[in-house]
Amino acid sequence: MNAILPPLVIDVHVRENGGKRHRIWFPFVILWPLLLIVVGFALVVALIVDFALLLANARYHHYTLLLFHSMGLLAAVRGTYAHIDGGNALVDVNIY
Repeated sequence: MNAILPPLVIDVHVRENGGKRHRIWFPFVILWPLLLIVVGFALVVALIVDFALLLANARYHHYTLLLFHSMGLLAAVRGTYAHIDGGNALVDVNIY
């Protein structure tokens, strides 16, 4: 079974036409504890809202499923590579 994890590192390389190179390396893994707290709180709120909507016979939107699918989308971002040629600069984005 594959683990579904959010991205670990976001690596951005920028190369300007004048020869200047910039690299931004962001360790996204340091935000995981904050992400865990926010998602945990959002999950509790979504469960309460879903249950209240179910009891009220209101239109049921399945907010809990929306939250789970959003986390799956975040995990699917891993492995993304983008190369952008903007005329004045080249930008490479890697998400590990």
